[in-house]
Amino acid sequence: MAIIFLNHSECTICNQTLNKGEDIVSFPPMLKDNKFYIFNDSGFHHACLEKFSLGREALKYLKELYLSKNN
Repeated sequence: MAIIFLNHSECTICNQTLNKGEDIVSFPPMLKDNKFYIFNDSGFHHACLEKFSLGREALKYLKELYLSKNN
């Protein structure tokens, strides 16, 4: 999972700081052949992902990934 330093790390989409209390999403490391590789080991504001063209699909992928690991 991405290491995020609150109030220092930046959202890879908007380049604004990821601050304490914000809805933040972090992605794990991924293989280059994964279509979501652009999110590789990075943190984002949830709202930025919702607006980004591939963001909503990436959020679904992340949810499925966690569900598969927890079953």
